[in-house]
Amino acid sequence: MLWWHWSIMGLILIGLEILTLGGLGNFYFLFFGVAALMVSALTWLSLTEAAWLQWLSFVLFGILSLFAMKKPLQGTGFIREKNEVPVDSMVGELATVLETLDAQRIGKVELHGTSWTARNAGTFTISKGSQAKVIRVEGLTLWVQADPIVQEESHVG
Repeated sequence: MLWWHWSIMGLILIGLEILTLGGLGNFYFLFFGVAALMVSALTWLSLTEAAWLQWLSFVLFGILSLFAMKKPLQGTGFIREKNEVPVDSMVGELATVLETLDAQRIGKVELHGTSWTARNAGTFTISKGSQAKVIRVEGLTLWVQADPIVQEESHVG
């Protein structure tokens, strides 16, 4: 391939990364876009004239840049592991109960548009549709209690 073919491919891959905001592959397009630009430079300098050598260089540069840069980028918060949820921020939030939760029983709640397994850590039954406060998170289970403000309002009226 000509050097400018690699340049165009590199720019397209980097453009895809920008358009997806890293959401489709945790910066994989970026790493291979940079690799394509590196092969473009080598081809322009006539260091990789054979097509097989260009493709081999592309794959090697892509993998090397992936391993070299992914770990440092993860430490900056630019890359998150799949299914990584900032669970610490959920403690204290209110979730909507999707099915009646008896005391110390497991059921379902909704928080931030996602359905979660929840355990009622309190001594009161929490009715379907009520709000429950997240008191801790263990794995993928939210431990909830009836929201005292909601409980107080329901006893007043």
